[in-house]
Amino acid sequence: MSWQGPEDFLDRIRANLTPVHDLAILPQRGDVHYFEPEQLPTLRDAGVLISIVDRGNDDLNVVLTQRPDTMAKHPGQVAFPGGKVDPIDNGPVQAALREAHEEVGIEPGSVDLMGLGDIYIAGSGFRITPVVGVIPSDFVAVPDPYEVDDVFETPLSFLMNPDNHVRKETVWKGRERAYLEMPHDGRRIWGVTAGVIRSLYDKLYPDNGEHE
Repeated sequence: MSWQGPEDFLDRIRANLTPVHDLAILPQRGDVHYFEPEQLPTLRDAGVLISIVDRGNDDLNVVLTQRPDTMAKHPGQVAFPGGKVDPIDNGPVQAALREAHEEVGIEPGSVDLMGLGDIYIAGSGFRITPVVGVIPSDFVAVPDPYEVDDVFETPLSFLMNPDNHVRKETVWKGRERAYLEMPHDGRRIWGVTAGVIRSLYDKLYPDNGEHE
């Protein structure tokens, strides 16, 4: 099961995601097994904004960024706008909105918040909450050159198709690990970002017959 058009996708978002202001404990996925149980509470909370935009082409796009090679965490990688929860933030949703505004110019008040995906544990030590929201169709990115090398959009019809989730293996921290790549239009979408996308896919298409 995969992409069946914009309306079906948005219906699945409404039906399957946790409401933004729900205090329920979200499931955790990703690199959970790289940490001892007592380490999990010490991870740094972060939020990313999965920004959905309708460009009027019978598809939906998601906004992604290319991180500068100078960044301390995940340098040079493709990422969602977002970042760690700072003391000024009232949780990961506010952090995701604040960072998306700082990084690419998305106005927080313009985001139609749709729901939360499962928490994604990153091996770099972050507990990432994916925040899904729809942004205006006329959105024009205003990237911060210190935090973003480039801003681009990738069709959800591509990302929500498991045939495009390429499995790879590597050795990381002395252990073999599997990861995903979703190469598209010359971009290498992989690592944490690909993991968050796959987690969202599994959440929205529970009848796909395969889970990470």
